[in-house]
Amino acid sequence: MNELIALKSPLSVNFEVTPVCDLNCEFCFNAEVECKRMEHPSLNQVKSILRALAKAEVFEVRLFGGEFFIYPYWKEVLEYADSLGFFLSFVSNGTHINKDVVKKMLLHRIVCGAISLHGKKSIHERITGVDGSFEATLKGIKSCIDCGLGISILYTLTKDNHRFIFETCEWLKMNGINIDEINVGRLTPYGRAKSDWDKAKLSLKDYLIVFSQIEKVRKELDILANFGDAFPLCLLPQKYHDFVVGCWQGTGFGHIDHMGNVRSCPIAKGSYGNILETPLIEIWTDRLAHFRSLKWLPAKCRECDNFCGGGCSASRYNGGMYAPDEFISQNEEVKNE
Repeated sequence: MNELIALKSPLSVNFEVTPVCDLNCEFCFNAEVECKRMEHPSLNQVKSILRALAKAEVFEVRLFGGEFFIYPYWKEVLEYADSLGFFLSFVSNGTHINKDVVKKMLLHRIVCGAISLHGKKSIHERITGVDGSFEATLKGIKSCIDCGLGISILYTLTKDNHRFIFETCEWLKMNGINIDEINVGRLTPYGRAKSDWDKAKLSLKDYLIVFSQIEKVRKELDILANFGDAFPLCLLPQKYHDFVVGCWQGTGFGHIDHMGNVRSCPIAKGSYGNILETPLIEIWTDRLAHFRSLKWLPAKCRECDNFCGGGCSASRYNGGMYAPDEFISQNEEVKNE
């Protein structure tokens, strides 16, 4: 029987410093259709959350959003987080990154990060909803590479772009943008993607096309291409298993939003508690106990030798804070206890 080890706190967290973003991505998980206009949190609140993470001895903090680099006090946050001794990285849309920004990051020991790119110009800008965002993102990627800061491309899948992973990577290489890594991410029924999920969602056949392209990128372009989320390994040919990075939500990885709420996954909504009210260690050890029990998974997943955690918990429509993957047969599911 598979089991998850309980750690006193996550080793790594995405910290959503601000929910505000200047792009309008069609799948944005952080922008429910009915949500009100978001605002930046105060610098004092951000610092309070960082202190709570340090007290819980979190090792890595990924500065996240929204878009971290449009937060008015992003430099102060960077300096303060560095002073607390975290290993720091970032996730960004790249549109506000230039060489001066990269030098500031390097000064505070950031040596790697991730930038979202969703295809070549026409596809990328159709997804982001902002003219000029493609060139701005490329400028950010180039600035990082030129200054020696390691960058992974984040490529969120949609019906529009899932067939063009290889083409995008080939275009980058032909235009002198020599990325080392691309991580392909699942489209999930949260935020804007949820509003028309039956039309937006990808089929299992679509995902098999994605994996064939990941293989081609690795073999022909010598770029480390991965499937950055979890996926049911039982539904994939054995040759694709090593392409799946998987997910360590609720064990070594968590997400902290701009108000201090704790989620095991950055996409799925809901909260296990707030670290400004309850110590993170207490939240992580006690309130995620049922998640780590795996009782919510089908028996075949709990007993499988190729344990993948039941695929992606955020993939199932109305699945709640955790659920079996959307492609796991419904007659083999169990209800949350």
